[in-house]
Amino acid sequence: MAKKQTQKRRNIKITKRTAAAIFIILTLAITYLPLPITWDDIYAAAGFKLPKGNLNLLDLSIIFIDVGQGDSILIHTDSTNILIDTGPEGNAQNIKSVLNQLEINKLNYLIITHQHDDHMGSLEQLRRLIPIDNEIIPTENTKMSGMTQTFNDITLEFLGPIYLSDNLNNMSLVIKLTYKNKTFLFMADAESEEEANLIRQYNENLKADVIKVGHHGSDSSSSLDFLTLVQPEYAVISVGKDNDYGHPHQATLNALQQVGAKVYRTDRDGTIVCTTDGEKIVFHRLE
Repeated sequence: MAKKQTQKRRNIKITKRTAAAIFIILTLAITYLPLPITWDDIYAAAGFKLPKGNLNLLDLSIIFIDVGQGDSILIHTDSTNILIDTGPEGNAQNIKSVLNQLEINKLNYLIITHQHDDHMGSLEQLRRLIPIDNEIIPTENTKMSGMTQTFNDITLEFLGPIYLSDNLNNMSLVIKLTYKNKTFLFMADAESEEEANLIRQYNENLKADVIKVGHHGSDSSSSLDFLTLVQPEYAVISVGKDNDYGHPHQATLNALQQVGAKVYRTDRDGTIVCTTDGEKIVFHRLE
């Protein structure tokens, strides 16, 4: 009997400690985090990673596939599957495994934002693994700004490049996706010079709920003027762990913090799933 009472007291102590820890975390979150506070914010404040989730998706899902130091983004609905970039060489099977989880057996469109290896290195491998109905692969002289493509309720607007440039990063296809009341801006590797062009051309039409941060978080992109105009609620950085470039740069992280964006990173969170019904946006890590 005495042994049971001792164990009970231990359980009570553990419960009290747990409750105290939760209380402290919540207090810190409420005190220091900008409102409204989400569970993602509380996880981050406690030092935890983005919570895992399964692929119980809403109407539209945007999956930022962890391809190391590169980009690969899947846009998925019940009727449409679009892949933006393939990441560096060696990621085709990685991408295919994500497609398999979603029971996707072909891509309606494959879009390459620009011809750098970290964005198209796995193209040839991927072509051998899955049928692709249409491909958009710009050359160094391609300008697609002003073009629009609609897939049911999804609209893709090709905002850039505005001008031809000797800098291939600034020849990246900059794409804005609109679904009902939510917008997403995919910056590829566009740098601050192209950001300035976009500001002059589109101004407040650049505003987006989610931004795929330009050039893997390099300080050559994501100028404060640009981010202030976009006003993203969420920002995703596709970047390799312990990469040789020091991405994401602290200046970029500071700028994102200054505009109040919640930041997710593939080097920390792995493959990131963003789902929306056009009204709310939910983030989690891929199981």
